[in-house]
Amino acid sequence: MRMYGVKQRKSVRYFSNEGFTMLEMLFAFSVFLLIVSLLPVSLNFLSHDWKMEARTQRLEWHVFINQLKKEIRMADASKITPASIVLTVDGKTVLYEKYGSSLRRRVDMKGHEIVLQKLKSISFASANGGVVINVSDNFDQEHSAFLYYLMDMEDIDVP
Repeated sequence: MRMYGVKQRKSVRYFSNEGFTMLEMLFAFSVFLLIVSLLPVSLNFLSHDWKMEARTQRLEWHVFINQLKKEIRMADASKITPASIVLTVDGKTVLYEKYGSSLRRRVDMKGHEIVLQKLKSISFASANGGVVINVSDNFDQEHSAFLYYLMDMEDIDVP
């Protein structure tokens, strides 16, 4: 039965889902633009992840040098070769040597503690009252340090 003269009220239930309104299109387009705008930032972050590793390598180098500096100053004796450092600390022999692409520390020829990673080359040299360490890593960074012995300074008389 049809009623004439009575205006039918439209509600959301009666709208058909056949069309795509302008508002829905603008909303979908804004979501698309948001995703596309974040894409270059994420790709840049993923492609330059090696920069973060290079910074971590520098931090690892500083931690290693501070630990080695303390151990060298506590050493009773030392033997430096181009490939290794052998220290005698409190009757124990501490060896630093290259192992693959890492530098490892061994106490009394036991254990296997990695102190530096991702190295191309490392060299040790004895110098006047200390040891010179030169390192080249996989990120084309060069590190160098000169560490003094305290055992040589004990023999010097201070007036």
